[in-house]
Amino acid sequence: MNILCEKSVLAAALSLTQRAVALRSPLPNLKGILLETGEQGLILSATDLEFGITCQVETKVIEHGSVVLPAKILTEFVRKLPEDLVELKTNPENPLQVHITCGSIKFDLSGYAPDEFPNLPRVKEDAISITVNEGLLREMLTQTEVAVAREDTRPVLAGLLMEVEKTKLKFIATDGHRLAFRQAVIPETQELKAIIPGRAVQELIKILDPDMGEDVTVKVDNSNIAFDVKGVALSSRLVEGKYPPYQQIIPTDYKTAAVVDSAELTAALERAEILVRDGGNNLVKFDVGENGIRLSAYSQDIGSIDDFISGGVEGEPVEIRFNVRLLLDCFRNIKDSEVNIDLTGEFSPCMIRPVGEHNYLHLVLPVRVS
Repeated sequence: MNILCEKSVLAAALSLTQRAVALRSPLPNLKGILLETGEQGLILSATDLEFGITCQVETKVIEHGSVVLPAKILTEFVRKLPEDLVELKTNPENPLQVHITCGSIKFDLSGYAPDEFPNLPRVKEDAISITVNEGLLREMLTQTEVAVAREDTRPVLAGLLMEVEKTKLKFIATDGHRLAFRQAVIPETQELKAIIPGRAVQELIKILDPDMGEDVTVKVDNSNIAFDVKGVALSSRLVEGKYPPYQQIIPTDYKTAAVVDSAELTAALERAEILVRDGGNNLVKFDVGENGIRLSAYSQDIGSIDDFISGGVEGEPVEIRFNVRLLLDCFRNIKDSEVNIDLTGEFSPCMIRPVGEHNYLHLVLPVRVS
């Protein structure tokens, strides 16, 4: 193999691809990136066996070939090279040794056999395919991923449920303490359900550009899912199992409904978090009354805070406590100026959604204090 590539292009491709490299593995190949030449240039691939990333970049191919190189060393080395052309050339006498040249800098790096590199998760040819705008997809994933369970005691909750029903694309996540729901209209009328692993979702969010109008092609079969955009493909195995019936969790009746400024409430929660974070209990109390929400928090070792967010309130007054971090995960993802906060009682789920918006909501369970 012998290729020439701009340093900035190669560094960006390596940085992106290495996100799929296995963090801990006894197999050297899983700690490496597969570099192989194709018709369009250089193709870089990495996988941890559960999900994988493939990135294609335009390069000058002098001689075709392939090799697996240690991801961390290669990425760090290329990142610190000057802005110039980088040449990667395998040793004719030892094809697992690569000579890297950039200006006057020369570096030799030993790699691994490409035929021992594991296959990335791949969808079947008859997989269901849909198309989603890149910016919209990133927004939907960001707004729901926060509710994915961080512990895999129940594997399905450590994933994000993706549904397509008629022309509606839906993402749902719950960790047992909260639920996030987001839906949007898409052109296709396919029907599907799939649970995407949380780590794959997190890496996909990093890849997607919030400001780009590119289309993302999503392909799903019974075992795998693949996202393809701008020459970058992320593929992942799906989580096996049945997701909880989330529709039954969303309340339909409320005793108290408040409308408040989302930026004001977010700022108040962030101030309260400073206090309760160091105090260790993470609790904030809402007193929802006639003219708005009185927010208070207390730490025995530090002190207390009292704040008021004015707003319109209908229904019964209620006093309710929450984990402030769960609320902030929700409010930091709401771009609208006003939010609805609907309550049924001090021990029932609170529903939060932008005013007039029924395509995006969060449910947060209150904290019971004995």
